[in-house]
Amino acid sequence: MSAPDIIIALATPPGVAALALVRVSGAGTRALLARHVRRLPAPRVATHVRFCAADGALVDDVVLTLWQAPASYTGEDVAEISCHGNPLIVENILRALTVGGARLAGPGEFSRRAFLNGKLDLAQAEGLIDLIHARSERALRAARALQAGKLGALLLAARERLLQVLAQLEAYIDFPDEDIAPDVGENFRAQIARTRDTVRSLLASAREGQLLRQGLTVAISGAPNAGKSSLLNALLERDRAIVSATPGTTRDTIEEELLLAGVVVRLIDSAGLREGADEVERLGIARARQAIAGADLVLHLIDGSVATDEAPPLTLPTDVPVITCLTKTDLPLQRTANAALKISTVSGAGLAELKDAIVSALRLNETGATLDYLAISVRHEALLRDADAHLTAALDASVSGAAPEFISSDLRLALAACGQIVGTVTNEDVLDRVFQNFCLGK
Repeated sequence: MSAPDIIIALATPPGVAALALVRVSGAGTRALLARHVRRLPAPRVATHVRFCAADGALVDDVVLTLWQAPASYTGEDVAEISCHGNPLIVENILRALTVGGARLAGPGEFSRRAFLNGKLDLAQAEGLIDLIHARSERALRAARALQAGKLGALLLAARERLLQVLAQLEAYIDFPDEDIAPDVGENFRAQIARTRDTVRSLLASAREGQLLRQGLTVAISGAPNAGKSSLLNALLERDRAIVSATPGTTRDTIEEELLLAGVVVRLIDSAGLREGADEVERLGIARARQAIAGADLVLHLIDGSVATDEAPPLTLPTDVPVITCLTKTDLPLQRTANAALKISTVSGAGLAELKDAIVSALRLNETGATLDYLAISVRHEALLRDADAHLTAALDASVSGAAPEFISSDLRLALAACGQIVGTVTNEDVLDRVFQNFCLGK
């Protein structure tokens, strides 16, 4: 039997393709593969070999690449098998390796081993998942900064400053008879304040992280035939929703994504708002109201080609911005609307201005990423706020002349919060939450 705890996984999407990639990691990887190929290649040299089952039957002609520990992604012996993308071939390779003693990897297990073996910090691992799921160039840029270790470098430098001031403070606490004067003066506070400035600069990127990871929602509202579906199609520049002169054509919500200023915006077209609709349409209107209530921005359309419409008043939370649009301005206008954007999905008039208005209303160009385009996650934000609170408490305690023990306690808690971000302080529950969203084979 080969050495235990060798993990394997398909690293490419399942299904028929030109190529597929199987990854292997763990002590004993070379011995395991030696049973299936006639000759092992030198490390880091992609080599064409014949992969055979244990009984010698050919499974596939593959390209095999080996990495030797610790110079690999996981820090262990690693192999990548590039084979033809027939699912049967992939299954046969995986079966041969599992029979030989390997096991199928869990989600993110390769990256988890890389973290445990010191090949990347926890924030870098989270950068990898952001890199895989990024839906815009702006999101890719932020993910690359995180994956490159820039957040970890900043926090490790901040922790080092705190450790230096904490070391002298605790030397005084632990050895009171050694005549070590506690430095809790201006230089002491300056080092803590400098660390807090770093923490607060990172916190300023929290909104950027939310925008890039989750996107924002824009709901289109208005009476039947106000031009909601036409506007959705015009903004998407393709026919996504059915457009008809018959009122009530849209019975359910239609959602599509649009990229604006490098941020994914989810557009929601919905049923026209009116009273006295039939039962099915009333269900659609209820869903429309739900979508509108949960939106980050509402585009409220008013048909300019008719004198009145049957839409009831729009009621929204006070913090939800609304852009009012007067539609069908290519037709003779029968009414006006104060401060409304005039648009036509037929001529295209006003659509560019509407996109600019959406970007402005959602503040998509206001980036909080002040430190080389880092954009922190929700997990990072909670820990950084914790660190900020303890650093502030330590500063206040120092100014008020509090006992060094109280200052030391807050500094230690701030250190722990920063350590949890990069993984110098962690536990299994945190690791499970971070890596459970990874793909198999990553």
